[in-house]
Amino acid sequence: MDSTILSDIEELVGAVSKQPADRLVTAEELAEWLGLTRRRIDELTVAGVLTRAARARYALRASILAYCADQRSKTSGRGRGDPAYTAAKTRAAEAQAEKLETANAVARRELIPAAEVEREWSTILRDVRAAMLALPSRIQQRLGHLTAHDVTTIDREIRDTLEGIGSE
Repeated sequence: MDSTILSDIEELVGAVSKQPADRLVTAEELAEWLGLTRRRIDELTVAGVLTRAARARYALRASILAYCADQRSKTSGRGRGDPAYTAAKTRAAEAQAEKLETANAVARRELIPAAEVEREWSTILRDVRAAMLALPSRIQQRLGHLTAHDVTTIDREIRDTLEGIGSE
C-alpha cells in the first residue's frame, strides 16, 4: 500500500497524533482571545500563568490552555473540599437574602417598626378608655330615671373592668 495513503488513514483514525504548530500571537491578540486587558496578560505572565514563546509573542493554544487550567484551579479551590467554608458561605448568602427581603418588606410597608405599632395602639386604647369612662354620664342623660347611686354603680363597674384589663 502506498505510504501516503497509509499515513492519511493513520491520521484520520488518530494513530498518528500530529499537532499543528502553535500559532504565535502578540499580547494584544492574546488579550482579545481571552477577553482580558493587555495589562492583565502582563500580570498573568509575571505570575507564571502565561509564558512567552518568543520575544513579545505567546503560543496561542498553550496560553489558552494554561489560562483555562489556572481558572479551573482557582474555582475548584473555592470551598469544594472544605465543608466549613461552604457552610459559612451558605450562611452568609442566607443572611444577605434575609436582609434584602426584610428591607423590601419595610419598603412595601409590610413590616412596621415596633415603636410605631405601640404608639398607634396606645392612641387607640386611650380613646377606648375615654369613651368607656364617658358612658355613665351619657347613660344618665338618656335614662333620666336612674338615681345618682345607679350611675355611680355603673361608673364603678366600668372603672373596675378597665383596671382589670389593664393589670393583665
